Amino acid sequence: MSESNEFLKFLINEDIYLIDNLPEAEVTIEPEKETVANSEPSPTIVSEPKVTLSSPQKPTNEILVIFDNPTAKGLPTGDLEYLGKILGAIGQSTEKVDFQNVAATTPKPTGYDYVIAFTPNHQLPVAASTQQYVSTKLGDGRLIVADALNNISASTDLRKKLWNVLQQVFK
Repeated sequence: MSESNEFLKFLINEDIYLIDNLPEAEVTIEPEKETVANSEPSPTIVSEPKVTLSSPQKPTNEILVIFDNPTAKGLPTGDLEYLGKILGAIGQSTEKVDFQNVAATTPKPTGYDYVIAFTPNHQLPVAASTQQYVSTKLGDGRLIVADALNNISASTDLRKKLWNVLQQVFK
C-alpha cells in the first residue's frame, strides 16, 4: 500500500472541506419520568445539535486563474502583465479575477463561471485526459487548461491556441 494519500484525489471527485474550531454542539436530554404500571414510558427527547457551518469562501469574481509558482505566492510580475493583456483582449482585467496558486494550496473552483488553469498541474477534479486549449465543463462553469504564461508568451502557436479558445468561451 502506498504511504502517500495522493491516490485519493483519483477516487474522490468532489471537494472536501476541513472546518476547524466548530462550536460545541448543544444537546439537551430531559430526564425520564417515572412510569406507572400499565402506562407507556415517556420517550427521551434529544434536541438536534445547533451547529452553524460557515460556507467555504465564496468567489468574489466570476473568473478564477490557477497557476503554479513554487517560489512565491503570486504570479511573477512579467506573467501578471502578460495576463493583463490577455484579459484585456476579452474585456476583463486582473482586478476582476481571483487567483489560486496550486503550489501553495489545492484549488477550489466551486462557484466560478470560468476557470483558466495556466498549468497542466492544475489538481482539479477532472479527467486526466482533459485536453489543453479546449473548453470543458467544470461544475456549472467552463474550464480552460493552458500552458504556463511564460511558455505562452514565448510561443506564437500557443498564443493562437489560447486566443481561439478564449474567443469561443468569452463571446
